[in-house]
Amino acid sequence: MDVDFHLHKVQALSPKAAKIALRMLDRDPRVPTEWVMSLRPALVERSSDADSFGGTDWMTIAAIERPGIRRFTERFESREQRHARLWVMSLRTAAKQHDRAEPDESVYGGL
Repeated sequence: MDVDFHLHKVQALSPKAAKIALRMLDRDPRVPTEWVMSLRPALVERSSDADSFGGTDWMTIAAIERPGIRRFTERFESREQRHARLWVMSLRTAAKQHDRAEPDESVYGGL
């Protein structure tokens, strides 16, 4: 999975799910900057009709940030919150795989 896959999946997110995903994308240093620049406009557009965050939305955000509390929050998650969490987790996994696939410049002396 790559950025194109996630960009396509933005359209499948509800506005609230896109708003949660956008909040997480903006705060995630693990996602490459070029991915953020590609995904952010689509998430902003998709989330434009979303309501303000409610209590369970903040619980989903906390579950993304701290996977250890996920077992408590999953009982309260709505479908759209779960979709947002899964989209963000999938993006993080893809970013981690992308990092492993890129050759380390320090090994080659920047050639």
